[in-house]
Amino acid sequence: MKKALITGITGQDGSYLAELLLDKGYLVHGIVRRVALEDPFHRLWRIRQILDKIQSHSASLESYASIFNVVEKIAPDECYHLGAQSFVSYSFEDEFSTIYSNINGTHYVLSALKQKAPHCRFYFAASSEMFGKAKEAPQNENTPFDPRSPYGISKVAG
Repeated sequence: MKKALITGITGQDGSYLAELLLDKGYLVHGIVRRVALEDPFHRLWRIRQILDKIQSHSASLESYASIFNVVEKIAPDECYHLGAQSFVSYSFEDEFSTIYSNINGTHYVLSALKQKAPHCRFYFAASSEMFGKAKEAPQNENTPFDPRSPYGISKVAG
């Protein structure tokens, strides 16, 4: 049975992905904030119907040690990195924490996988914010990046 790790499992995309992977027979692990485990009714509502089918791990994308410990414990076959500070408007209010959290969070996940699960396949959730006001649609591998927000910058750096 394949093991998948999802950062951002409590978000819209993460919850749908978890359901899809469960339907495909995966053992699904999700990283959730500690505060979510303290208030699951309000903070885990998107995954409420599958909580008994997944394994939740308390960790923070801002803490390498916590990410490392989760990766070491489960040794995932696949990792879907969807977690981020993703509110574009907030990224203008506090660009430093957005950039710190998103860039370092991605770095921490990749570093932990390299150390403890080098076989793991990795998916990084990008964003249209990376392209800013693109001159072509749809965007492709040749479309230049032109981020216009701290969030977009953090996704390009990721």
